[in-house]
Amino acid sequence: MGTYNGNRDSGLHGSWPPTGSSHPADGPSRVDFVSSDRFDDTPDLALGYAPLATSGVRPNKDEKLDDDGKAIRRGRMGGGFRLMLFSSFATLLLIFMLPLALGLPGKVDPWSIRSIANGDVNVTFLDANGDLLAHRGYRQEETVPLSEMPPYLVQAVLAMEDRRFYRHWGVDILGVLRAAQANFAAGGIVEGGSTITQQLARNLYLDGSRTFGRKAQEAALAFWLEQQLTKDEILELYLNRIYLGAGAYGVEAASKVYFSKSVRDLTVSEAALIAGLPKAPAQLSPAKDLSRAQDRAALVLEKLEETGWMTAAEIEAARAAPAVVDLEERSPDMRASYFVDWVYSRMPLFVDGPPRELVVETTFDPELQRMGEEALAATFDGLRSNANVDQGALVALDHTGAVKAMVGGRDYLESQFNRATQAIRQPGSAFKPLVYMAALQNGYTPYSGIVDRPVRINGWMPLNANKRYSGWMQMRNAIAYSVNTIAVRVGHKVGLDKVADYARASGITTPLPAHPSLALGAMGTKLHELTGSYVPLANGGFEAPAHGIARISNVDGEVLYERARTFVGAMPPPYRENNFGEEQVDEDATITPILNKVATSGDVQTMTKMLKRVISIGTGRKAALGTREAAGKTGTTNDNRDALFVGYTADLVAGVWMGNDDNTEMDRVYGGTLPAETWANFMTAAHEGKPERPIYKRIWVRPHPSQYQEPEPETDELPVVEAPVVPTYSALRGKLNGLSNSLAAAPTLQATAPESTQTRSRRMDRSVFRSRDD
Repeated sequence: MGTYNGNRDSGLHGSWPPTGSSHPADGPSRVDFVSSDRFDDTPDLALGYAPLATSGVRPNKDEKLDDDGKAIRRGRMGGGFRLMLFSSFATLLLIFMLPLALGLPGKVDPWSIRSIANGDVNVTFLDANGDLLAHRGYRQEETVPLSEMPPYLVQAVLAMEDRRFYRHWGVDILGVLRAAQANFAAGGIVEGGSTITQQLARNLYLDGSRTFGRKAQEAALAFWLEQQLTKDEILELYLNRIYLGAGAYGVEAASKVYFSKSVRDLTVSEAALIAGLPKAPAQLSPAKDLSRAQDRAALVLEKLEETGWMTAAEIEAARAAPAVVDLEERSPDMRASYFVDWVYSRMPLFVDGPPRELVVETTFDPELQRMGEEALAATFDGLRSNANVDQGALVALDHTGAVKAMVGGRDYLESQFNRATQAIRQPGSAFKPLVYMAALQNGYTPYSGIVDRPVRINGWMPLNANKRYSGWMQMRNAIAYSVNTIAVRVGHKVGLDKVADYARASGITTPLPAHPSLALGAMGTKLHELTGSYVPLANGGFEAPAHGIARISNVDGEVLYERARTFVGAMPPPYRENNFGEEQVDEDATITPILNKVATSGDVQTMTKMLKRVISIGTGRKAALGTREAAGKTGTTNDNRDALFVGYTADLVAGVWMGNDDNTEMDRVYGGTLPAETWANFMTAAHEGKPERPIYKRIWVRPHPSQYQEPEPETDELPVVEAPVVPTYSALRGKLNGLSNSLAAAPTLQATAPESTQTRSRRMDRSVFRSRDD
């Protein structure tokens, strides 16, 4: 606690209000009126009595007379005034008696109280580089002495909250009387009349309930605080601890949050904005409603003008330059808000216990976030006027499922609803890779032939997007051109239960109904889960659920939660596969899987080849990244209500959704148009400067470091180095030799005339796919 000079009622460092302020001619030496935010500006004289006339007073014609004919004299104290007088007496009694009844301690050291948020948690978020990302929960900065705060900030707070602060004993009797009258008329607590001291007492020791008993405790504590601290100490403590919205406690924290500067550097208009927040910080916060906060700041300037504490020229200058809270320009806090909100909501899954200050290390990449927002904004800036699409979202993950960027909507200030993690929308054909993965796991190949023709299952008859059919085709072409009937046939033959099992294993948690339309993505899912389900296709078949938290620690450095190392494979020995995609491990090895395998490497590499054709020749041509290898799938739902593109490269997996919050139809917006273009723009920027790598190479697995470390010998004997075992593949060599011998003994085939193209019956009509992008 700082050192203060002067007696307790000396005012703000002996000079409050400022020299030159105007005062009523018959008023006291200090500005003397109640808080205009709760009451009017009637001076104390208004409650005095006008001189009574002693002669020449004629009785009213309606006055009642006694038995002697004399007028019955009525007291001049009406019922309302008697109520006010009684309330005043009761209040004074409570102020002096309650501290004894409550048994309050003899002294107070409120500065020693660390947690000021009534059980909330103060969380500092760091990005993947270890830099400050954002704060959530309560935020409190250093304590700023009253002498270092701008005088106009203190003036503004007093003008709005407690003009009579330096004249009352912790409870403003005039304010209490007026509040009591308003509450009595309303039949409940509608007006508090709390002074700054009372607000401080409530913030330090009480909850926010509005009952008569709680108000009595508040009054007693306020009177007690006035006996323990000076006026300046109370005001300084109040300004450093009052809640001012957006998780900020104290004027220093609010200055950092809203203006990215210290309270010492605030302008008059910025100080007025902060001074208007204590009444309703959650509703008036500029982070929620900037225009409303600016209107409130204008009211603060009006009150300052009424007090005369600032000149008219100073007020006009502040009005001419209102405070602007450009939240998107200050740090990555607002840019990361969708991501931080999502991570903050998931923290109870990993830590619990008493309130504390925590540090959360996240997977967030600010540069990728900037690129994602710019790509989405560019799409909407170039949007044709009749497209009828209002919202979009984007998620980017690495091959371990770590979320690197998350754009939950076009503008966080306009809507905090996260369309990447909260919106449950149909994925459409973007779900088909999961259907075909289940098919690959059950005997299908990219060259399996299926007939594209009308299909009816239990009365349900799906149609292709262009309402045409092309006959027989290979499964790899069916996914490239997003043929609905074939996806339904494959899903039905493989089994919807197997499709659902693979989808859940790959990261989908929303319900998956066992209806044939599941094969067309006619169920709801979340964009970050759908994008996460493509990660196993990119990383070799290992599960990699989307996550944003790497480590949680307290301020003392104690690790409370740490995500398991994201290495793939098994140990020991180093993980490897044979030519058929089968895992090869020593029979006597102790297998410790680090990440579960949801598909074999052979199957996911096959699916990747199929999804590369979607971009090269199919519905996702606008997602092409030039010579860089990419794979992905388009998705469009019925009546064009949702459009998506999800895809991946050797470095990144990303998904884009576009649609309307009210689920209305878009006009000619398909997964292969705007979402594919947005995805391509983002991925092009994200891969700038990176080498072009194939999605799969011969050795792609990153083993656990312990696989390369030899254990130390327990004796002095030297370890025996065994020669590596070289596989002979004798069985395969024998089959090849047998086949070669059979071919050599076979009779020579005679040449025949080439088959006429008119007689071929199993040919696909590719023209039907040229009329529409899925």
